[in-house]
Amino acid sequence: MIVRRLAAFAAGIALLGGSAAFAQMPAPNVLKDPKAAPAGVYKLDPRHASATVKLAHMGLSHYTMRFDTIAGSYTYDPTHPTATQISVTIDPKSVDTADPKFNEEIADKFLDAGKFPTITFTSTRIIQGAGDRGEVEGVLDFHGVKKPVTLHVTYRGFVEMMKQQRMGFSGEAMFKRSDFGATSYIPVVGDEITLLVEVEFVKQ
Repeated sequence: MIVRRLAAFAAGIALLGGSAAFAQMPAPNVLKDPKAAPAGVYKLDPRHASATVKLAHMGLSHYTMRFDTIAGSYTYDPTHPTATQISVTIDPKSVDTADPKFNEEIADKFLDAGKFPTITFTSTRIIQGAGDRGEVEGVLDFHGVKKPVTLHVTYRGFVEMMKQQRMGFSGEAMFKRSDFGATSYIPVVGDEITLLVEVEFVKQ
């Protein structure tokens, strides 16, 4: 993990200091109307995606961790955007607390990753709200239990740049891990989980 972060840091320095071409590029033209995005299959870009969870620790703080391995896709039709069906998969072993030993403890004792090697969310209905807001209702398969969860979503827009067409979203959901049988250390460690996602999908 340390090697991966050093590599990412080095890449960031190279990008900021060694690429004048990026500095000369025009600002992207972000289109906020969902109908502006073309139809097709969109695949999640793992370089521009994060799934972060927060939960209370002894009532003193809301501890934050993220998952590093995420995959997902959907087929999009701008004439029927609410008919889109989204599928996202997370590897629970990729939990990242910046402490390798703690990562193993979380994956083993909280997530039972050896027994339940994937966390998935599959949409069942999309509700378009006012402006750029909406809701994605779906089934969360976590810790071997499937239950409905609602993701509150903000549509960030569509961009066509550098020969890529991409759509971006922010989302937030809240649920109790005890509903999925993940009860380790409750109540010392909080039951309620807040899930925050920032994702970009690229047209294939």
